Amino acid sequence: MLSVGLSVESDVLLVVVLVWCCAVEQVLPLRGASASKAPEKLTQGCSPELLHLRSYRHFHVLCRTQPAIAVAAYEGIQDSMAACREHMRFQPWDCSQVSTVLHEPPILRLGTRETAYLWAMSSAGAAWGVSTACAQGWLAECACNGRDNAKENWEWGGCSYGVQFGIVTSRKLLTRSTSSRSPLRKLEKHNLKAGRLAVKKTLISSCKCHGVSGSCDQKTCWKKTADLASIAKHITNKMYKAKRLVEENPHAKNAELVFVEESPDPCVTTRTTNRVCNWRNETSSVGDCALLCCGHAFKVSHELISYQCDCQFVWCCHLKCNTCLRHRWVSTCT
Repeated sequence: MLSVGLSVESDVLLVVVLVWCCAVEQVLPLRGASASKAPEKLTQGCSPELLHLRSYRHFHVLCRTQPAIAVAAYEGIQDSMAACREHMRFQPWDCSQVSTVLHEPPILRLGTRETAYLWAMSSAGAAWGVSTACAQGWLAECACNGRDNAKENWEWGGCSYGVQFGIVTSRKLLTRSTSSRSPLRKLEKHNLKAGRLAVKKTLISSCKCHGVSGSCDQKTCWKKTADLASIAKHITNKMYKAKRLVEENPHAKNAELVFVEESPDPCVTTRTTNRVCNWRNETSSVGDCALLCCGHAFKVSHELISYQCDCQFVWCCHLKCNTCLRHRWVSTCT
């Protein structure tokens, strides 16, 4: 494993200078700003697995007509599953046996809170992926030229339109036919919507001042999506507060995650071998080896980690670093 670290306080200043020199900040471009070059994945079109999706007709159609949008959505869904594994890594159910909802893993046949979480995360991931591509100027279909609610001393600019475009795209791609009366299909639709609402709930307002001598006589403002980690944290909190629907009270708020059955025992359904756990955790049960290993044994091994240290700024525009070593103890289920 390779991690990057800075060993002296002065390195922080060097990083700031490096970022200023090379202008590599990833920000939402304002109207008229030049778009960055689209990643190769967006220009190559849909992969064979996307072209042959059976249950998601709109994905198939979009791959034929506007493949870059389909790829951006799919990349967002994949990133959301990575975020799922990150947030659940110290929980009994850790999302490790799920590729994406598009591949219809067995867990989707259940009506548990974990299933609700997967639908919401996938929906939010698709919206986030498309919105991010819009913000970077990679999709011609959502150019950053929207204007909304203009007022006397400020105006909306940037890529606010791209956010809504991403949310609408997510709805069209993942919401399947409602002709089925299956309770699971209704849960699916509700939790997909909750995921899209999570993207809206976590939106960030950004403004840029315009005026003489740094005054703020005129402002340009725009809405942008939060980073995926923040959206995932919001949905994770919703999962812990998910509402169980019963026949006597089958209603829930749109932003709530809902389920209809209790989760199966993760010690029966989840493979624990090689799971990383926390054997020295004396103040909290989070990640405890006894819990994550389901009472089975675990082993503790020693690792030597290399990372970058003693970094120095070299004009222009590089960081020159030494390689340092760090010792670490890792516990895993056997």
